[in-house]
Amino acid sequence: MPIEEDFTEALRTTLLTVEPPNTPSLVQAGVRNGRRRRRRRATAVGVGGAAVLALVGLGATAVPGLLSDGRTADHTLAGPAASATTGSPTASATPKPTFSGTLPADRALATLTALLPTGLTHSSPPGGGRSGQLWVDDGHGKSLLEVHVSRQTSTTALRSHVFAGTKPLADGTLIESRQASPGTGPGHQAVNVLRPDGLYVTLMEWQAPSQNAPATRTTPILTLAQLRAIATSSQWR
Repeated sequence: MPIEEDFTEALRTTLLTVEPPNTPSLVQAGVRNGRRRRRRRATAVGVGGAAVLALVGLGATAVPGLLSDGRTADHTLAGPAASATTGSPTASATPKPTFSGTLPADRALATLTALLPTGLTHSSPPGGGRSGQLWVDDGHGKSLLEVHVSRQTSTTALRSHVFAGTKPLADGTLIESRQASPGTGPGHQAVNVLRPDGLYVTLMEWQAPSQNAPATRTTPILTLAQLRAIATSSQWR
């Protein structure tokens, strides 16, 4: 018998010994397997959809504990940033300065006149209204007073020269005073006051009607203490 016929006969014999498959059982098993796969997919889709909805409801906040390795996710807020309420600074109760630069001479003289002790007469020397000069008289001879008031933006030079070595008061005010007895010129005394806000008051007194005239008095009309009281008055502010 040719080889081809031998192979065909052997294959036929082998097929006769194989039991035909149970087709209905295979079909049912395939249907059950398909249903299980469909349920698993539906469940997975449902869980994923719920997670997405949860994230949307939370404003895209990452929910802790969703990482598979148990780590906690960072909280990231995608919505508008929360604004911090910052209280506005309270306005300072310190009164605002009534002038800047140099106080006009007429205003300075008006304040000086109002601060003079009672019992004195006063008048304006030639040009005194422009230079801040005033004559005062107690009935025993005239004295010349001179006042200058300014508000300094920088006090470095004043502190290192006029007020060098001066100890400030508790509020930071600096006061410097000096006296000179009559000699080649009239006796004189002066008070300088520098406030922490830069207010600078200079008040000078000569024992004569002029800075260059001989002394006409042996004692000043205003004592040094009175000059200090005038120069430190709050009315200069």
